[in-house]
Amino acid sequence: MEKNTDLTSDDQRTRDDTGADSEATVVVGESSFLLSAIDAPQIWSARQIQGHVGGYELVREIGRGGFGIVYLAHDQKLKRDVAIKIARPEVVRDKVAVRRFQEEAQSAARLDHPGIISIYDCGVQDDLHYYVMPYLTGQHLGDWLAGLSAPMSESQAAELMIQIANAVQYGHESGIIHRDLKPQNILMQQTSSGELRKPVVLDFGLCAHTDSTVATTTRIAGTPRYIAPEQAMFGNRQITPKSDIYSLGVMLYQMLTGTTPLAPESFAEAVLMLHHTSIEGPQKHRPNLSNAMQAICLKCLRRDPDLRYESASALAADLQRLIDGEPIEAKSPGLMERFGYELYHGSLAKVFGWAVIGINFFIWAWAAIGAIFVWQRHLHVPGLAESLPEFIFFVVLVVMPFHLLGAHAGYMMICKTKNYRWLAFMSAISLVWSIVQATNLFSDGTTLRLYEGRVVATTLVFLVIAPAFFAQSCMLAAGAWTAWRRNRASV
Repeated sequence: MEKNTDLTSDDQRTRDDTGADSEATVVVGESSFLLSAIDAPQIWSARQIQGHVGGYELVREIGRGGFGIVYLAHDQKLKRDVAIKIARPEVVRDKVAVRRFQEEAQSAARLDHPGIISIYDCGVQDDLHYYVMPYLTGQHLGDWLAGLSAPMSESQAAELMIQIANAVQYGHESGIIHRDLKPQNILMQQTSSGELRKPVVLDFGLCAHTDSTVATTTRIAGTPRYIAPEQAMFGNRQITPKSDIYSLGVMLYQMLTGTTPLAPESFAEAVLMLHHTSIEGPQKHRPNLSNAMQAICLKCLRRDPDLRYESASALAADLQRLIDGEPIEAKSPGLMERFGYELYHGSLAKVFGWAVIGINFFIWAWAAIGAIFVWQRHLHVPGLAESLPEFIFFVVLVVMPFHLLGAHAGYMMICKTKNYRWLAFMSAISLVWSIVQATNLFSDGTTLRLYEGRVVATTLVFLVIAPAFFAQSCMLAAGAWTAWRRNRASV
Protein backbone atom coordinates (compact mmCIF):
# COMPACT_ATOMS: atom_id res chain seq x y z
CA MET A 1 0.00 0.00 0.00
CA GLU A 2 1.70 3.19 -1.15
CA LYS A 3 2.09 6.26 1.04
CA ASN A 4 0.93 9.81 0.45
CA THR A 5 3.43 12.38 1.70
CA ASP A 6 1.86 15.60 0.40
CA LEU A 7 0.32 16.78 3.67
CA THR A 8 1.52 20.37 4.10
CA SER A 9 1.37 22.96 6.85
CA ASP A 10 -1.54 24.64 5.02
CA ASP A 11 -3.63 21.51 5.43
CA GLN A 12 -4.29 21.69 9.19
CA ARG A 13 -7.59 20.04 10.07
CA THR A 14 -9.54 18.56 12.95
CA ARG A 15 -7.00 16.35 14.59
CA ASP A 16 -5.93 14.62 17.74
CA ASP A 17 -2.91 15.97 19.61
CA THR A 18 0.18 16.20 17.44
CA GLY A 19 2.44 17.83 20.03
CA ALA A 20 5.63 15.94 20.80
CA ASP A 21 5.19 16.58 24.50
CA SER A 22 1.69 15.15 24.91
CA GLU A 23 1.06 12.02 26.93
CA ALA A 24 1.82 8.88 24.90
CA THR A 25 1.97 10.88 21.66
CA VAL A 26 3.67 9.19 18.72
CA VAL A 27 5.50 11.55 16.37
CA VAL A 28 4.95 10.69 12.73
CA GLY A 29 7.54 11.74 10.18
CA GLU A 30 5.22 11.43 7.22
CA SER A 31 1.49 10.93 6.80
CA SER A 32 0.35 7.47 5.82
CA PHE A 33 -2.37 6.60 3.35
CA LEU A 34 -5.47 4.98 4.84
CA LEU A 35 -4.45 2.44 7.49
CA SER A 36 -0.90 1.72 6.42
CA ALA A 37 0.33 3.15 9.76
CA ILE A 38 -1.48 0.35 11.61
CA ASP A 39 0.73 -2.65 11.10
CA ALA A 40 -0.06 -5.08 13.88
CA PRO A 41 -1.44 -8.64 13.76
CA GLN A 42 -4.05 -7.73 16.38
CA ILE A 43 -5.67 -5.38 13.83
CA TRP A 44 -5.91 -7.97 11.08
CA SER A 45 -9.32 -6.64 10.01
CA ALA A 46 -7.71 -3.34 8.97
CA ARG A 47 -6.30 -5.03 5.87
CA GLN A 48 -9.74 -6.37 4.93
CA ILE A 49 -11.80 -3.17 5.02
CA GLN A 50 -9.95 -1.71 2.02
CA GLY A 51 -10.13 1.94 3.13
CA HIS A 52 -13.71 1.90 4.48
CA VAL A 53 -14.89 2.13 8.09
CA GLY A 54 -18.60 2.09 8.85
CA GLY A 55 -19.68 3.68 5.61
CA TYR A 56 -16.89 6.25 5.60
CA GLU A 57 -14.20 6.20 2.93
CA LEU A 58 -10.80 6.94 4.43
CA VAL A 59 -8.69 9.42 2.48
CA ARG A 60 -5.52 10.06 4.47
CA GLU A 61 -4.13 10.32 7.99
CA ILE A 62 -4.14 13.84 9.42
CA GLY A 63 -3.09 13.37 13.04
CA ARG A 64 -2.10 11.04 15.89
CA GLY A 65 -2.45 11.08 19.65
CA GLY A 66 -2.26 8.88 22.70
CA PHE A 67 -5.61 7.18 22.08
CA GLY A 68 -6.31 7.38 18.40
CA ILE A 69 -5.32 8.07 14.81
CA VAL A 70 -7.35 10.69 12.94
CA TYR A 71 -8.16 10.38 9.23
CA LEU A 72 -9.78 12.59 6.67
CA ALA A 73 -12.73 10.58 5.39
CA HIS A 74 -15.72 10.97 3.10
CA ASP A 75 -19.26 10.33 4.32
CA GLN A 76 -20.72 8.31 1.45
CA LYS A 77 -24.32 8.78 2.59
CA LEU A 78 -24.36 12.54 3.19
CA LYS A 79 -21.65 13.32 0.63
CA ARG A 80 -19.46 15.38 2.95
CA ASP A 81 -15.93 15.28 4.32
CA VAL A 82 -15.52 14.26 7.94
CA ALA A 83 -12.71 13.47 10.36
CA ILE A 84 -12.76 9.96 11.80
CA LYS A 85 -10.77 8.95 14.86
CA ILE A 86 -9.83 5.26 15.14
CA ALA A 87 -8.49 3.75 18.35
CA ARG A 88 -4.79 2.93 18.21
CA PRO A 89 -3.69 -0.75 18.07
CA GLU A 90 -2.40 -0.76 21.65
CA VAL A 91 -5.71 0.69 22.85
CA VAL A 92 -7.88 -2.11 21.46
CA ARG A 93 -5.71 -4.68 23.23
CA ASP A 94 -6.64 -3.17 26.59
CA LYS A 95 -10.26 -3.42 27.74
CA VAL A 96 -9.84 -0.47 30.10
CA ALA A 97 -8.38 1.69 27.32
CA VAL A 98 -11.18 0.69 24.94
CA ARG A 99 -13.73 1.71 27.54
CA ARG A 100 -11.85 5.00 28.00
CA PHE A 101 -11.94 5.59 24.23
CA GLN A 102 -15.68 4.93 24.16
CA GLU A 103 -16.27 7.21 27.15
CA GLU A 104 -14.29 9.90 25.36
CA ALA A 105 -16.73 9.73 22.43
CA GLN A 106 -19.75 9.66 24.73
CA SER A 107 -18.49 12.62 26.77
CA ALA A 108 -17.71 14.71 23.72
CA ALA A 109 -21.03 13.80 22.11
CA ARG A 110 -22.89 15.33 25.08
CA LEU A 111 -21.28 18.71 24.45
CA ASP A 112 -23.29 20.87 22.07
CA HIS A 113 -21.46 24.19 21.85
CA PRO A 114 -20.15 26.14 18.84
CA GLY A 115 -16.73 26.37 20.49
CA ILE A 116 -16.37 22.60 21.02
CA ILE A 117 -15.89 19.96 18.35
CA SER A 118 -19.08 17.93 17.74
CA ILE A 119 -19.47 14.16 17.41
CA TYR A 120 -21.49 12.91 14.44
CA ASP A 121 -21.30 9.18 14.88
CA CYS A 122 -19.43 6.34 16.60
CA GLY A 123 -19.22 2.59 16.22
CA VAL A 124 -17.18 -0.59 16.02
CA GLN A 125 -16.26 -2.49 12.89
CA ASP A 126 -14.49 -5.76 13.53
CA ASP A 127 -11.60 -4.71 15.79
CA LEU A 128 -11.78 -1.02 14.88
CA HIS A 129 -13.37 1.38 17.38
CA TYR A 130 -14.04 4.81 15.93
CA TYR A 131 -16.01 8.02 16.17
CA VAL A 132 -16.72 10.70 13.58
CA MET A 133 -16.29 14.48 13.84
CA PRO A 134 -16.70 17.46 11.50
CA TYR A 135 -13.82 18.10 9.15
CA LEU A 136 -12.90 21.69 9.98
CA THR A 137 -10.64 23.84 7.86
CA GLY A 138 -8.20 25.88 9.90
CA GLN A 139 -4.96 25.95 11.83
CA HIS A 140 -4.33 25.06 15.43
CA LEU A 141 -3.55 27.93 17.77
CA GLY A 142 0.07 26.90 18.25
CA ASP A 143 0.89 27.23 14.55
CA TRP A 144 -1.22 30.37 14.29
CA LEU A 145 0.69 32.07 17.12
CA ALA A 146 4.02 30.95 15.64
CA GLY A 147 3.07 32.65 12.37
CA LEU A 148 2.43 36.03 13.99
CA SER A 149 5.16 38.65 13.64
CA ALA A 150 4.58 39.85 17.22
CA PRO A 151 2.59 38.74 20.27
CA MET A 152 -1.11 39.52 20.24
CA SER A 153 -2.43 42.80 21.59
CA GLU A 154 -4.16 42.72 24.97
CA SER A 155 -7.62 43.22 23.48
CA GLN A 156 -7.09 40.53 20.83
CA ALA A 157 -5.80 38.02 23.38
CA ALA A 158 -8.67 38.86 25.73
CA GLU A 159 -11.33 38.43 23.03
CA LEU A 160 -9.88 35.10 21.91
CA MET A 161 -9.52 33.78 25.47
CA ILE A 162 -13.10 34.81 26.29
CA GLN A 163 -14.35 32.53 23.50
CA ILE A 164 -12.15 29.64 24.63
CA ALA A 165 -13.06 30.12 28.30
CA ASN A 166 -16.78 30.15 27.50
CA ALA A 167 -16.44 26.85 25.63
CA VAL A 168 -14.48 25.33 28.51
CA GLN A 169 -17.08 26.62 30.97
CA TYR A 170 -19.79 24.82 29.01
CA GLY A 171 -17.82 21.60 29.35
CA HIS A 172 -17.40 22.16 33.09
CA GLU A 173 -21.12 22.79 33.50
CA SER A 174 -21.70 19.48 31.75
CA GLY A 175 -19.44 17.82 34.33
CA ILE A 176 -16.39 17.35 32.08
CA ILE A 177 -12.80 18.47 32.72
CA HIS A 178 -10.62 18.64 29.63
CA ARG A 179 -7.21 18.11 31.38
CA ASP A 180 -5.12 18.78 28.27
CA LEU A 181 -5.91 22.33 27.17
CA LYS A 182 -3.09 23.76 25.05
CA PRO A 183 -2.69 25.61 21.72
CA GLN A 184 -2.43 22.33 19.78
CA ASN A 185 -5.93 21.45 20.99
CA ILE A 186 -7.49 24.75 19.94
CA LEU A 187 -8.36 24.91 16.24
CA MET A 188 -8.55 28.38 14.74
CA GLN A 189 -11.42 27.68 12.36
CA GLN A 190 -11.80 29.77 9.24
CA THR A 191 -14.69 32.22 9.30
CA SER A 192 -16.88 32.90 6.27
CA SER A 193 -14.50 35.69 5.30
CA GLY A 194 -11.54 33.30 5.38
CA GLU A 195 -9.98 34.66 8.58
CA LEU A 196 -8.73 32.29 11.28
CA ARG A 197 -10.60 33.83 14.20
CA LYS A 198 -13.07 31.28 15.59
CA PRO A 199 -11.50 28.96 18.20
CA VAL A 200 -12.81 25.42 18.59
CA VAL A 201 -11.71 23.17 21.46
CA LEU A 202 -10.51 19.75 20.27
CA ASP A 203 -9.27 16.45 21.67
CA PHE A 204 -11.16 15.05 24.59
CA GLY A 205 -8.74 12.13 24.80
CA LEU A 206 -7.86 13.04 28.39
CA CYS A 207 -11.23 14.45 29.46
CA ALA A 208 -12.90 13.14 32.60
CA HIS A 209 -16.10 13.57 34.55
CA THR A 210 -15.70 15.70 37.67
CA ASP A 211 -16.86 12.77 39.83
CA SER A 212 -14.80 10.14 38.01
CA THR A 213 -11.77 8.29 39.36
CA VAL A 214 -10.10 9.14 36.04
CA ALA A 215 -9.90 12.76 37.23
CA THR A 216 -7.16 12.02 39.76
CA THR A 217 -3.36 12.00 39.80
CA THR A 218 -3.03 8.22 40.02
CA ARG A 219 -1.53 8.69 36.56
CA ILE A 220 0.02 11.98 35.46
CA ALA A 221 -1.64 13.08 32.23
CA GLY A 222 -1.57 16.17 30.07
CA THR A 223 1.22 18.21 28.49
CA PRO A 224 4.17 19.32 30.66
CA ARG A 225 4.14 23.01 29.69
CA TYR A 226 0.40 23.42 30.22
CA ILE A 227 -0.64 21.15 33.10
CA ALA A 228 -1.55 22.60 36.50
CA PRO A 229 0.70 21.91 39.52
CA GLU A 230 -1.87 19.55 41.03
CA GLN A 231 -1.77 17.48 37.84
CA ALA A 232 1.97 17.04 38.36
CA MET A 233 1.57 15.26 41.67
CA PHE A 234 1.74 11.56 42.33
CA GLY A 235 -0.99 10.09 44.49
CA ASN A 236 -4.76 10.17 44.38
CA ARG A 237 -5.33 13.93 44.25
CA GLN A 238 -8.65 14.92 42.66
CA ILE A 239 -8.40 17.07 39.55
CA THR A 240 -10.97 19.89 39.37
CA PRO A 241 -12.13 22.41 36.74
CA LYS A 242 -9.61 24.86 38.23
CA SER A 243 -6.87 22.71 36.67
CA ASP A 244 -8.22 23.75 33.26
CA ILE A 245 -8.17 27.39 34.40
CA TYR A 246 -4.42 27.10 35.03
CA SER A 247 -3.96 25.78 31.47
CA LEU A 248 -6.03 28.68 30.12
CA GLY A 249 -3.70 31.03 32.01
CA VAL A 250 -0.65 29.45 30.37
CA MET A 251 -2.20 29.92 26.92
CA LEU A 252 -3.11 33.55 27.70
CA TYR A 253 0.47 34.13 28.90
CA GLN A 254 1.76 32.65 25.63
CA MET A 255 -0.57 34.77 23.50
CA LEU A 256 0.75 37.92 25.20
CA THR A 257 4.47 37.10 25.38
CA GLY A 258 5.18 34.39 22.82
CA THR A 259 6.42 32.01 25.51
CA THR A 260 5.04 29.89 28.33
CA PRO A 261 5.67 30.79 32.00
CA LEU A 262 7.64 27.55 32.48
CA ALA A 263 9.20 25.32 29.85
CA PRO A 264 9.59 21.75 31.14
CA GLU A 265 10.43 19.23 28.44
CA SER A 266 9.22 16.16 30.35
CA PHE A 267 6.86 15.21 33.14
CA ALA A 268 9.83 14.76 35.48
CA GLU A 269 10.90 18.36 34.83
CA ALA A 270 7.29 19.51 35.15
CA VAL A 271 6.96 17.98 38.62
CA LEU A 272 10.07 19.85 39.79
CA MET A 273 9.44 23.17 38.05
CA LEU A 274 5.74 23.47 38.86
CA HIS A 275 6.40 23.04 42.57
CA HIS A 276 9.79 24.69 43.03
CA THR A 277 10.25 27.35 40.32
CA SER A 278 8.67 30.77 40.68
CA ILE A 279 6.62 32.15 37.80
CA GLU A 280 7.67 35.52 36.43
CA GLY A 281 4.91 37.95 35.51
CA PRO A 282 4.31 38.47 31.77
CA GLN A 283 5.59 42.03 32.14
CA LYS A 284 9.05 40.50 32.51
CA HIS A 285 8.84 39.54 28.81
CA ARG A 286 6.61 42.43 27.75
CA PRO A 287 7.20 45.57 29.88
CA ASN A 288 4.39 47.58 28.23
CA LEU A 289 1.75 45.07 29.31
CA SER A 290 -0.87 46.55 31.62
CA ASN A 291 -0.90 45.74 35.32
CA ALA A 292 -4.50 44.56 34.97
CA MET A 293 -3.65 41.96 32.33
CA GLN A 294 -0.68 40.77 34.36
CA ALA A 295 -2.94 40.38 37.41
CA ILE A 296 -5.42 38.30 35.36
CA CYS A 297 -2.64 36.03 34.08
CA LEU A 298 -1.14 35.50 37.51
CA LYS A 299 -4.53 34.79 39.08
CA CYS A 300 -4.99 31.93 36.61
CA LEU A 301 -1.48 30.67 37.37
CA ARG A 302 -1.72 30.50 41.16
CA ARG A 303 -0.24 27.24 42.41
CA ASP A 304 -3.00 26.96 45.01
CA PRO A 305 -6.24 26.16 43.08
CA ASP A 306 -8.28 28.03 45.71
CA LEU A 307 -6.56 31.28 44.69
CA ARG A 308 -7.44 30.95 41.00
CA TYR A 309 -10.65 32.11 39.36
CA GLU A 310 -13.69 30.26 40.66
CA SER A 311 -14.64 29.29 37.11
CA ALA A 312 -13.75 29.78 33.47
CA SER A 313 -16.75 32.12 33.17
CA ALA A 314 -15.26 34.28 35.98
CA LEU A 315 -12.06 34.53 33.93
CA ALA A 316 -14.05 35.49 30.83
CA ALA A 317 -15.97 38.13 32.82
CA ASP A 318 -12.74 39.70 34.13
CA LEU A 319 -11.28 39.80 30.62
CA GLN A 320 -14.46 41.49 29.39
CA ARG A 321 -14.12 44.11 32.14
CA LEU A 322 -10.54 44.69 30.96
CA ILE A 323 -11.76 45.25 27.39
CA ASP A 324 -14.51 47.60 28.60
CA GLY A 325 -12.07 49.61 30.69
CA GLU A 326 -13.75 48.66 33.98
CA PRO A 327 -11.94 47.66 37.21
CA ILE A 328 -11.03 43.98 37.27
CA GLU A 329 -11.39 41.58 40.19
CA ALA A 330 -7.92 40.03 39.92
CA LYS A 331 -5.25 41.39 42.22
CA SER A 332 -1.51 40.96 42.12
CA PRO A 333 -0.08 38.62 44.78
CA GLY A 334 0.03 40.37 48.16
CA LEU A 335 2.68 40.24 50.85
CA MET A 336 1.06 37.34 52.71
CA GLU A 337 0.65 35.33 49.51
CA ARG A 338 4.29 35.84 48.56
CA PHE A 339 5.29 34.91 52.12
CA GLY A 340 3.15 31.76 51.90
CA TYR A 341 4.71 30.90 48.55
CA GLU A 342 8.24 31.16 49.93
CA LEU A 343 7.25 28.96 52.85
CA TYR A 344 5.61 26.32 50.73
CA HIS A 345 7.71 26.35 47.57
CA GLY A 346 10.86 28.23 48.52
CA SER A 347 13.56 27.75 51.15
CA LEU A 348 11.97 29.85 53.90
CA ALA A 349 10.61 26.82 55.79
CA LYS A 350 14.11 25.35 55.93
CA VAL A 351 15.53 28.68 57.09
CA PHE A 352 12.93 28.82 59.86
CA GLY A 353 13.68 25.22 60.79
CA TRP A 354 17.39 25.88 61.19
CA ALA A 355 16.58 29.08 63.11
CA VAL A 356 14.42 27.12 65.56
CA ILE A 357 17.24 24.62 66.12
CA GLY A 358 19.69 27.49 66.59
CA ILE A 359 17.40 29.26 69.08
CA ASN A 360 17.12 26.18 71.28
CA PHE A 361 20.84 25.52 71.41
CA PHE A 362 21.71 29.20 71.80
CA ILE A 363 19.20 29.76 74.62
CA TRP A 364 20.39 26.64 76.43
CA ALA A 365 23.98 27.91 76.22
CA TRP A 366 22.91 31.44 77.17
CA ALA A 367 21.05 30.24 80.28
CA ALA A 368 24.00 28.05 81.27
CA ILE A 369 26.36 31.02 80.96
CA GLY A 370 23.97 33.11 83.03
CA ALA A 371 23.85 30.51 85.79
CA ILE A 372 27.65 30.24 85.84
CA PHE A 373 27.85 34.05 85.99
CA VAL A 374 25.59 34.09 89.04
CA TRP A 375 27.46 31.32 90.81
CA GLN A 376 30.82 33.01 90.28
CA ARG A 377 29.69 36.40 91.57
CA HIS A 378 27.53 35.19 94.45
CA LEU A 379 29.27 32.00 95.49
CA HIS A 380 29.44 33.00 99.17
CA VAL A 381 25.93 34.34 99.47
CA PRO A 382 23.99 32.42 102.16
CA GLY A 383 21.22 30.21 100.77
CA LEU A 384 22.59 30.07 97.22
CA ALA A 385 23.79 26.52 97.66
CA GLU A 386 20.31 25.49 98.76
CA SER A 387 18.92 26.50 95.35
CA LEU A 388 21.30 24.19 93.51
CA PRO A 389 19.09 21.02 93.68
CA GLU A 390 16.13 23.03 92.44
CA PHE A 391 18.18 24.41 89.56
CA ILE A 392 19.51 20.97 88.51
CA PHE A 393 16.03 19.45 88.75
CA PHE A 394 14.61 22.24 86.57
CA VAL A 395 17.36 21.96 83.96
CA VAL A 396 17.24 18.15 83.66
CA LEU A 397 13.47 17.60 83.74
CA VAL A 398 12.17 20.79 82.10
CA VAL A 399 14.74 22.82 80.21
CA MET A 400 16.66 20.09 78.37
CA PRO A 401 13.59 18.10 77.19
CA PHE A 402 11.85 21.28 76.09
CA HIS A 403 14.86 22.46 74.10
CA LEU A 404 15.33 19.03 72.51
CA LEU A 405 11.66 18.91 71.49
CA GLY A 406 11.97 22.42 70.05
CA ALA A 407 15.05 21.43 68.07
CA HIS A 408 13.22 18.34 66.82
CA ALA A 409 10.32 20.52 65.63
CA GLY A 410 12.81 22.64 63.70
CA TYR A 411 14.26 19.48 62.14
CA MET A 412 10.74 18.44 61.10
CA MET A 413 10.32 21.75 59.30
CA ILE A 414 13.59 21.21 57.44
CA CYS A 415 12.31 17.78 56.36
CA LYS A 416 9.03 19.34 55.09
CA THR A 417 6.83 17.44 57.49
CA LYS A 418 3.07 17.14 57.10
CA ASN A 419 2.54 16.74 60.84
CA TYR A 420 1.03 20.19 61.36
CA ARG A 421 -0.57 19.24 64.69
CA TRP A 422 2.77 18.68 66.39
CA LEU A 423 4.22 21.93 65.05
CA ALA A 424 1.09 23.81 66.14
CA PHE A 425 1.36 22.27 69.63
CA MET A 426 5.03 23.24 69.93
CA SER A 427 4.20 26.75 68.72
CA ALA A 428 1.58 27.13 71.46
CA ILE A 429 3.95 25.77 74.13
CA SER A 430 6.72 28.12 72.95
CA LEU A 431 4.35 31.07 73.21
CA VAL A 432 3.32 30.11 76.74
CA TRP A 433 6.97 29.61 77.71
CA SER A 434 7.84 33.02 76.27
CA ILE A 435 5.14 34.66 78.41
CA VAL A 436 6.29 32.80 81.51
CA GLN A 437 9.87 33.92 80.99
CA ALA A 438 8.78 37.50 80.34
CA THR A 439 7.13 37.65 83.76
CA ASN A 440 10.61 37.45 85.30
CA LEU A 441 11.27 40.91 83.87
CA PHE A 442 8.13 42.55 85.23
CA SER A 443 7.68 40.97 88.66
CA ASP A 444 9.61 40.74 91.89
CA GLY A 445 9.74 36.93 91.82
CA THR A 446 11.44 34.61 89.34
CA THR A 447 10.87 31.04 88.20
CA LEU A 448 14.12 30.04 89.93
CA ARG A 449 15.41 31.16 93.34
CA LEU A 450 18.85 31.32 91.78
CA TYR A 451 17.92 34.69 90.19
CA GLU A 452 15.97 36.25 93.05
CA GLY A 453 17.25 39.72 93.89
CA ARG A 454 19.78 39.68 91.08
CA VAL A 455 18.40 42.26 88.66
CA VAL A 456 21.33 42.36 86.25
CA ALA A 457 21.48 38.60 85.82
CA THR A 458 17.71 38.32 85.49
CA THR A 459 17.62 41.04 82.84
CA LEU A 460 20.51 39.61 80.83
CA VAL A 461 19.08 36.08 80.81
CA PHE A 462 15.34 36.54 80.48
CA LEU A 463 15.45 39.58 78.19
CA VAL A 464 16.92 37.23 75.58
CA ILE A 465 14.93 34.09 76.40
CA ALA A 466 11.45 35.64 76.24
CA PRO A 467 11.74 37.26 72.74
CA ALA A 468 13.63 34.24 71.38
CA PHE A 469 10.83 31.85 72.28
CA PHE A 470 8.22 34.28 70.97
CA ALA A 471 10.09 34.28 67.63
CA GLN A 472 10.25 30.48 67.80
CA SER A 473 6.50 30.33 68.37
CA CYS A 474 5.88 32.47 65.28
CA MET A 475 8.19 30.38 63.09
CA LEU A 476 6.65 27.12 64.28
CA ALA A 477 3.19 28.54 63.61
CA ALA A 478 4.29 29.34 60.04
CA GLY A 479 5.69 25.81 59.77
CA ALA A 480 2.41 24.34 61.05
CA TRP A 481 0.43 26.32 58.45
CA THR A 482 2.75 25.13 55.68
CA ALA A 483 2.57 21.51 56.91
CA TRP A 484 -1.24 21.78 56.93
CA ARG A 485 -1.23 23.01 53.32
CA ARG A 486 1.19 20.23 52.38
CA ASN A 487 -1.01 17.65 54.08
CA ARG A 488 -4.12 18.95 52.35
CA ALA A 489 -2.39 18.91 48.95
CA SER A 490 -1.67 15.20 49.30
CA VAL A 491 -5.30 14.25 49.96
